[in-house]
Amino acid sequence: MANRRGSKNTLERRGRLLFALFILLTVVACLSWPWWQMGRLARSGDPDLARAKSQAYLQNLHAVRFAADKKSAEQLKRFGANGEGEPKLVRLAPPTPAQPQTVPAGVGEFETEAIREFLKHPEGNQYFREAGDTFRYVRALRATTGCLGCHSNYQAGDLMGAVVLKLDVGERNKGLLANRLVLTLAALLVVAISVAVFYALFRYMVVRPVRHLKTVADRVSEGDLQVRSEIDTADELEALSDAMNHMLDRLAETQSELREATAVRDAKLDELASANVALFEMNQVKNKFLTTMSHELRTPLNSIIGFAQVLSESEAAAQDPKLGRYARNILTSGRALLEMINDLLDLAKIEAGRIQVRCEEVSIPQVAEAVCGMVRPLLAEKQLKLTHEVDPATPLMITDGAKVQQILHNLLSNAIKFTEEGEVRLTVRPAEDERVAFIVSDTGPGITKEQQLRIFERFTQLDSSHTRQYRGTGLGLSIVKDLAGLLDGEVSVESEPGQGATFTVVLPVDSRDAEGRTPEKEKAPGAAAKPASEVL
Repeated sequence: MANRRGSKNTLERRGRLLFALFILLTVVACLSWPWWQMGRLARSGDPDLARAKSQAYLQNLHAVRFAADKKSAEQLKRFGANGEGEPKLVRLAPPTPAQPQTVPAGVGEFETEAIREFLKHPEGNQYFREAGDTFRYVRALRATTGCLGCHSNYQAGDLMGAVVLKLDVGERNKGLLANRLVLTLAALLVVAISVAVFYALFRYMVVRPVRHLKTVADRVSEGDLQVRSEIDTADELEALSDAMNHMLDRLAETQSELREATAVRDAKLDELASANVALFEMNQVKNKFLTTMSHELRTPLNSIIGFAQVLSESEAAAQDPKLGRYARNILTSGRALLEMINDLLDLAKIEAGRIQVRCEEVSIPQVAEAVCGMVRPLLAEKQLKLTHEVDPATPLMITDGAKVQQILHNLLSNAIKFTEEGEVRLTVRPAEDERVAFIVSDTGPGITKEQQLRIFERFTQLDSSHTRQYRGTGLGLSIVKDLAGLLDGEVSVESEPGQGATFTVVLPVDSRDAEGRTPEKEKAPGAAAKPASEVL
């Protein structure tokens, strides 16, 4: 990470590069006009100089022509000679009606071009061009009224000839180049000094504080929350430094508070762990107590129920109605107590994880018939009709028959207990996804929506008052839910007050995936109560 950061351009480098580029462009933009103006001013004097030389040449030419004697003419001619670059005169024949003026033979290409321009444009009087270090100039000689006295063949305005001269501008170009080089060097010097000054100021005012902030941030990232930024620039960077220090103060306070909260949480976790261990041990003791006491109570209770049944069927009970009523009361109370003890024993087994799924082939019609036979004695004192119906399409199930039988027994006995008259019905039919639905319906008082949310909880009674009509432990439906979940099944209830209740248990046809499973190894706990439409 450090190497990758170092390979990138830093703020210092980018700032220096951008400022140098900005200064360079600014200097180039500012010097471009003086550069051009310097060349224009240097070249603007060439036509004037050439014009003055051509004018002096013409004046000398006329002075020689009109000199008093030959000696004076020779002197004037020598005086007017300029050596190299001396002007030359190109004469044109006067125009005639039959023959317009043309460029005389033997004239150079540049001079020919200039004379043609003069003939084409009568208002033009000079033509020049610079080529390298040579300035070439041509001046038109047009006839005026003063010239007609000596040149009677021409008319006013006719082109009489042209003065041609060449000027050597090499020295002038060298001076111009030298001046431009000086200007360029001065510009580069300005750029260098500006960049150096900017770099020093930028490094002192920006880069140094930013690097200091980065150093502080690196130390904070390493866990040092005591470091603080020290920047005294009286600008935004100092404000940023103060904000960073304030953030570090808050972070240190938060970390301290977090440590305290963590210590408190650890202490509470230790307390909870100790309490959990104690609760686990107490639960083990409770389960052991329930199991032991259930076995110890069932043995004498079975004897009491047996003797009460024998007594109720004896001739003495038949002859003495009061004795028979006492014997039947003992038998009813004993069976109710035995049911409670069985529920507690089943709960203890479930919580202790001693219930294990053992799959076998189960005939549903036989199970339904057996369960109905087991609960039929509960109808003795009630005006109830118990019926069952098994759909012929119901397949042979591979499941734990004992647990299916216990589920149905708890549902039917629960329905009989809460229904005084009418009908309790068991219906078995195939369901979707290779499952079987066991439906127990009754014509009892019904269950409200609020009660449906908690009837599958342990030790839950719909009537919790001390004078409740129906006795029991409140474990029957809870055990149904646990056993259904152990077999990968679901249980649901559908009821309205005053219209009875319908409990539906849906179990898979093949429960071999649950073979050997115990409540502790159960992957998915028993499903909570659902609408019957979702189950079926």
